[in-house]
Amino acid sequence: MKGVLVAAMLVAAAVGGVAAPVRAGTVGDVMLAVGNWVNEAEASFTRWFDSLWQRIAVSDREARAADAFRQMVVLSPDRIDALAGRAGYALSTYEVSRGDRQDFVLRFRHDRDLDSVERQSLTREVADPAQFDLRPDLALLRILLDAADWRDAASDSRFLLTGVEVQVDDIVTSRLIFSEPKVAR
Repeated sequence: MKGVLVAAMLVAAAVGGVAAPVRAGTVGDVMLAVGNWVNEAEASFTRWFDSLWQRIAVSDREARAADAFRQMVVLSPDRIDALAGRAGYALSTYEVSRGDRQDFVLRFRHDRDLDSVERQSLTREVADPAQFDLRPDLALLRILLDAADWRDAASDSRFLLTGVEVQVDDIVTSRLIFSEPKVAR
């Protein structure tokens, strides 16, 4: 494509050169300008394609994480309560939808506060985000550890974090559950 553009510019310059004298370097300037324009267009397309590919890759990684979570729940449901216990939570209820994929919702209640040694150990364990789609146990620990951080922050004494809801459908999502507000008298 660049060759066709260069040939067209040379023909235009040759035909235009018959009518009036052209200052030295004009053809070269035009060729550089067109080359820069083509490079900018190519760079813009490359950036757009890279961002599109990243969005596809992220959605695929999230779907793999949801599938791994489903397998963990089906193959070793007792492991979920043990993992939650490590983060200071206990599995309180769960719902499994009846369908092709068996989407589900897990609800955890706060059980105990973590000491600093436990928190540091869990933080080191969940530090590698690349493992979340392969290891759903790390994803669950990260969600519950984040909830423990919210609880420890205790920015408002009227509301208290009482639990966490983890929903698995196309992706794994979580929601923090706070107590009803206390009436200050």
